[in-house]
Amino acid sequence: MTFAIETNHLSYKFPKATSYGIEDVTLQIPWGTTNLVVGPNGAGKSTLLRILAGKTLIKQGHLKLGGFDPFEFSIDRNAKRNSDINSYITYLGIEWASNPVVKREMPVNLLISSIGGDTYTDRRDELIRILDIDPEWLMSNISDGERRRVQLVIGLLKPWKLLLLDEVTVDLDVIARDNLLKFLKKEVSERQACVVYATHIYDGLNQAWCDRLIHFNKGSVKDDIAMDKIQFEDVQKLRVLNGGYTVPISRSFHPLVSHWLAEDLESRGSRAEDRDQMAKRHNDWSNKRDGSYFDGKDNDIASYFKSTRS
Repeated sequence: MTFAIETNHLSYKFPKATSYGIEDVTLQIPWGTTNLVVGPNGAGKSTLLRILAGKTLIKQGHLKLGGFDPFEFSIDRNAKRNSDINSYITYLGIEWASNPVVKREMPVNLLISSIGGDTYTDRRDELIRILDIDPEWLMSNISDGERRRVQLVIGLLKPWKLLLLDEVTVDLDVIARDNLLKFLKKEVSERQACVVYATHIYDGLNQAWCDRLIHFNKGSVKDDIAMDKIQFEDVQKLRVLNGGYTVPISRSFHPLVSHWLAEDLESRGSRAEDRDQMAKRHNDWSNKRDGSYFDGKDNDIASYFKSTRS
């Protein structure tokens, strides 16, 4: 069986860091599924997605996307293979909406046309409709939420096989988010695609949308649970039963994710318990100033903060 994503003991350590961003991650994610990645801040969710998107090079473990290793760079054997992989992976993160390039005085319809809007007219029109976009908006005059909607149209315009989403609904209102989730579910069902979505916002995310829930903590997979292990019943609080979970009738993942994150916090310990380690880290810091962090015109960082105070 060929999986959309297959990792085997995948690990990644940030440069100059002592701990891993992700560690010993083994997953098999099939086509035709919607997958939700949850966990506290710093758990490794974004790191995993950036690796899957080819934005971060791995040195430990193995990764296959659609049966191919995207990090094999043999020109003779793999040039076309890697080109094929890149053509069906779409990654959307939170960085785009703050890019000054997309805040220029440019009409939305011109921007969308410039990246293929006239090629995929049916998808363009459907996305513009469900995300409630006015094609005559000026990119310089719209809100962050409206700019996020334009980003989603641009990112989803070309048909994809594997879609990686990192907190892209943070700026959307509940109607736009619900319409987007329905569109993604339809795409996965009709084209046997795959979505991996990392978020802290659970509106509209329930058993009907999600096929699998993957819980990250401290860079590792702590829980990997299919939806048939989660039952929504008329109970007062979440219960753990026979390797699965009984969740209150709200049909939201919020109680379950809150339960997991509370366990994560308990396993981490209090800030007081972590004080000695923090003190050691502080003592190990090198306070030698590196001129490469400054532009050479004004090396006095204190003057910068003084100038920004109101």
